[in-house]
Amino acid sequence: MTGMKLTKLITAIVVFALAAMQPAYAHHSTAIYDSENPIELTGKVVEWKFTNPHCFIVVEVTGADGSTVTWSVEGGNTSGLFRRGWTPMTLKPGDEIMLTVRPLRSGAPGGNYSNPRWQDGSPIDPKSAG
Repeated sequence: MTGMKLTKLITAIVVFALAAMQPAYAHHSTAIYDSENPIELTGKVVEWKFTNPHCFIVVEVTGADGSTVTWSVEGGNTSGLFRRGWTPMTLKPGDEIMLTVRPLRSGAPGGNYSNPRWQDGSPIDPKSAG
């Protein structure tokens, strides 16, 4: 093997080894959510599920007609939320909150939440709470 071919072979092996050492980031699709038509929900926390792979907020929403619907909305993972100050105690049953939700395309009362806020509109941001 010539010096040039050996250099190319070693370079290829090193590149392959370095690429193989990178973490693999696999994730499920978000196609089940209607990202084009987000909605705002206001309601009372029924349950805060601080679990992996994603945390969930179960929230009871009262409609204009007085009927209630229980929504289960998915958020981030525990490690990401924990770094931002969230814990299993951040939300408690009865807490009144507002959320922006990408609803499920199926029409079921669920989705993916963002921008969680207290009822007064202030962000639920444990790190800035003091």
